[in-house]
Amino acid sequence: MIVSLIQIGRATRDVYTIPFVEIPYKDVSESKDKPRLIVVELANQDDELKFEGVYLADYSVEDAKNKYFFRSGKSKGAAPTLSFKLPPKSSTLRERLKVLDNLGYRVNEEELSIRIEEFADRLRKEKAIGKNVLVVLKIDGKWPSENERLVTGFIEETLRNLGDNKFRKFWKVESICHGCGQKKIVYGGVGDLLKFYTVDKYGYAPSLNPKYAWKQYGLCKECILDLERGKRAVDEFLKWNFYGKEFWLLPVSTGNLRTTLEEFKNFYSEIKGKSHKEGYESIEDRLIYEASVREEVTFYHFVFVKAENQAFRILLHIEEVLPSVLAQYVYTKREVEDDFNNFLHEFINNNESFRFNFFTSPDLKATKQKQGFTDEDFFMLVDKVFRRSPVDERYLISKAMSRISKDMAETGEQGRIPRWSVLETLLSLEFLLKWGILKRKTGGVEMNSSPYAEFFERHGDFFNHPAKRALVLLGVIVQKFLNYQYKERNSTPFMKVLKNLRLDQKDVQSIFTALQNKMNEYGIGHWWPELREGISLYFIEGGDKWPLSPDEIGFYIAVGMSLHSHPVFGERHEAS
Repeated sequence: MIVSLIQIGRATRDVYTIPFVEIPYKDVSESKDKPRLIVVELANQDDELKFEGVYLADYSVEDAKNKYFFRSGKSKGAAPTLSFKLPPKSSTLRERLKVLDNLGYRVNEEELSIRIEEFADRLRKEKAIGKNVLVVLKIDGKWPSENERLVTGFIEETLRNLGDNKFRKFWKVESICHGCGQKKIVYGGVGDLLKFYTVDKYGYAPSLNPKYAWKQYGLCKECILDLERGKRAVDEFLKWNFYGKEFWLLPVSTGNLRTTLEEFKNFYSEIKGKSHKEGYESIEDRLIYEASVREEVTFYHFVFVKAENQAFRILLHIEEVLPSVLAQYVYTKREVEDDFNNFLHEFINNNESFRFNFFTSPDLKATKQKQGFTDEDFFMLVDKVFRRSPVDERYLISKAMSRISKDMAETGEQGRIPRWSVLETLLSLEFLLKWGILKRKTGGVEMNSSPYAEFFERHGDFFNHPAKRALVLLGVIVQKFLNYQYKERNSTPFMKVLKNLRLDQKDVQSIFTALQNKMNEYGIGHWWPELREGISLYFIEGGDKWPLSPDEIGFYIAVGMSLHSHPVFGERHEAS
């Protein structure tokens, strides 16, 4: 991954000509305290700087990339560059101005700091500035990025600091660069300079043992600068939000990488801040599709990251994801979703649509009060989907049912099932089965009879055991009865028999018997004969011992309850 970032940086050298630039204030359009610029003009006379003036200007993110040359430094001492955030204390401001001394200029820091503070105080009284203020020192009319002494001196000073740090396993020494593989002068301590630089995760720095490499291994000057450029490219147009998680999409190409990067940059600009529905229902789908059709790309790195104060964590790194796999993913996902939603729209009157989203919907995620899918589950599933590794069906169903059962319990005797959660889970499992990674139990006998064949055949081999089919039909008739019971008495005491869908095979047989008895009490024991007959036939074919866990049993009943109003399960109430 480090090598990939270096290659991206190497391909964008002409774009990011100024090294180590940071953006002091991001997302300025959404900021309540709009950043402003205090520009201090100085004239150089034989390396002695004279104050010429100061003015207030608008802050620009684009100028932050090309003019200000901002770099955050230590909390105390001289600023690392000629632009810095206005400090609250006079003493700190004087320390920041010592950057001029470090660059070889002579100046009266005391006098200069007084002029800047007086100007800032006046602006505060006029309420022209808030807390977000950037001070920029222009010398002879040149912005910091145009100051050759600053740019050259900053690079050399930065590398010198790395080389002088004797407490690292690497410092300035002639050795093999891990970036380009050439024998050069390499530097250690890069992790102190570039916070994202780490080797403590699998795949980040192949061939190195994280136990001994920690965050430090040698890079030459050119690779350090290219690595920093690569990270800037990531921040500008290769960093996305993938179902709520920060996600880097790093292309690797043996061809024209620059062309690929330009295409991604244009695509990023096109969809930034938009919600696309041009044949795709989410930005995530559109992104994966765009990645799949980039002809110059050999493969991608998928990297999920999280910044924690000064630390930088890699939560998941998937190596060498092929464009062909992405194309298959988009096609399969769209096919399953379209088939599933077309089936549901036969009995749902609104425009509800279900999508595979790695179980990230709020109704399935874990909360402080309820179990469900965690971030760890999300990363596990993303990894398995794009590596095409098996994932256990029972585990996924247990996670879903832990949340569904809790939500169902909260409805009391209202007879409601969290239908959206159930159907989203069903769609997700069907996609994973179609994708070929759903590891599941098999078994049962040949199903010679096929009650409700239209439904079960439409769902392919998902309901691959007679017991599963029996449970679905049982869920259908249970929900039909609950609706009838609620209509008759404005409550559904039969819900208690379902035990919040935490059931075993013996419980199911008791429910079926109890249901028939209750129907007889209400005088409707002759209703829904086809459903009752189908349940009985599938129970017989399912045998005495089902290969299903209690969560699976509850899930398939929940599926039937959620689909009870589909026309495929419609029939005359009265027996013929």
